[in-house]
Amino acid sequence: MRNADFERVGRYIYAFHRAAAPLDQLSGDDLATTLPSELAARAARLVRQFELRLKTFDAATDEELQASLEEAAAVRALIDEWRSTAK
Repeated sequence: MRNADFERVGRYIYAFHRAAAPLDQLSGDDLATTLPSELAARAARLVRQFELRLKTFDAATDEELQASLEEAAAVRALIDEWRSTAK
């Protein structure tokens, strides 16, 4: 992997964690039992896609990375919204 690729993957990882949350907060067992099933599945799918994307990062386009970050932000917003209404 070239130096530019390391910088690109580093920016992606940082942005993903800022947009979504640490992975353990998206894939923990407590989410699977407390969130609505569709939202828990979406969060788990997001984590799997993130992990796969890191393995095949050099093949990812900028558009795919941006779409991943947008999905991460959307999932986090839905989780935050659900938590605020579930109290």
